[in-house]
Amino acid sequence: ETSILKTMLIAGVNVIRVNASHQSDSESVKKTVQLVRRTAKRVGKEVGIFLDLQGPKFRIGNFKEDRIEILEGADFTLTTDKVLGDKEMVSVNPKELVKGVKKGELIYIHDGKIRLLVKDVQTKTVTCTVEKGGVLTHRKGINLPTTRLSVSALTKKDKKDALLAVANKMDYIALSFVSYKQDIVDFRKYLDSIGGKKIKIIAKIEKQVAVDNVCEIIDVADAVMVARGDLGVEIGFENVPRVQKKIIYECNKRVRPVIVATQMLDSMVKAPVATRAEVSDVANAIYDNCDAVMLSDETAIGIDPSNVIKMINRICVATDIDMIQVKRRAPARKDIFSVKTTATSFCKAADQIAEENEASAIMTFTSSGNTPLIASKLNSIFPIIACTDNQLVCRQLTLCRGVIPVLLPKKFKDIYRWTDMINMGIREAKNRDLLHKDERLIVTAGRPIGVSHGINSIRLVVV
Repeated sequence: ETSILKTMLIAGVNVIRVNASHQSDSESVKKTVQLVRRTAKRVGKEVGIFLDLQGPKFRIGNFKEDRIEILEGADFTLTTDKVLGDKEMVSVNPKELVKGVKKGELIYIHDGKIRLLVKDVQTKTVTCTVEKGGVLTHRKGINLPTTRLSVSALTKKDKKDALLAVANKMDYIALSFVSYKQDIVDFRKYLDSIGGKKIKIIAKIEKQVAVDNVCEIIDVADAVMVARGDLGVEIGFENVPRVQKKIIYECNKRVRPVIVATQMLDSMVKAPVATRAEVSDVANAIYDNCDAVMLSDETAIGIDPSNVIKMINRICVATDIDMIQVKRRAPARKDIFSVKTTATSFCKAADQIAEENEASAIMTFTSSGNTPLIASKLNSIFPIIACTDNQLVCRQLTLCRGVIPVLLPKKFKDIYRWTDMINMGIREAKNRDLLHKDERLIVTAGRPIGVSHGINSIRLVVV
């Protein structure tokens, strides 16, 4: 495990996802986090970790046989009773499904492979007509694209799993099946109450209702994930590209990191190379200015996780190089932010100064991570070296595009002069081969040193 993980980190992994749907045993999660932290230290890079909560996922139960075929035009019943299913009936959990669906609504099973039309709802049963038949196996997922359910995005299991994230000092938690901004607000309150104030929340957009409310969700979340698996079933596969572009655009406007996930290189679960269509899919997400592309099955159950990471890294690097070349020929517009602040103004100014003076990089000193996040949204042609004295902030910045987090050996409170702080940052960057002698560097920071949300100085420094 250690050697595989080490190879993966060297190949380009910045953030590791722990999936609470499949791993929520406290000892197992603890060992995983310790393994990641230990291996990251050996490799010499900052690596973030996020816990992906299961959320209120509806599933069918088990069948009497391993495989059941249900036929188009036949009746098929979902029941809250615990029964072993057959070609006519299967149990469903949680029970709220029966309370929420109405006659005439559609139910999808197994990522849309099976489609049911509701024709009758009783206290414990939903009787449907099979519109699209096929083979079913145990515990397949259910999607309800046309149903509005009053089910909280935060389940009892999620609350228990969130405690693991706090206990293991994870950097982010992803909340599944978000519908409204209140889902994020309520989870933030819960997370704060259990000691997780510093953990950031990723809102997963995977329902039609979330798409309808996406701007207000982005405003209260710390980061966003375009979770294309369930989203595709909910809104229709043909609508995913349009919605993906919209979400990325709105996240960039609102200065939020955005992840694109699901089936990025799906064929590589079983094959050694990606399809051309998959390569284009990954590249287009990057051209749209997402912060991260996420692998799931490809690395969780794939035949060669390290090979997949090398492949997606090659795509990321090649696309970034092309984007830099395009920007040099035609500089991008900088008025992209929905809210203008002193920090956004200084970041835009620093980027312009770097362009006009042929700098090699932009260096920020940050307590909260806000300044490098803003700088990353400008899609600068320069690497953003983010110096901080906070280990958690350092790991959280691994999610931000174009940002290279550097942990300083001293706390800001123990640094008394701006010059000393800049020299320390340059020294740490040179040790990591990020800067070289005689290169020009644009430095941004706030005064007094170490105070959050205050960027008020820009300097041009020759290394």
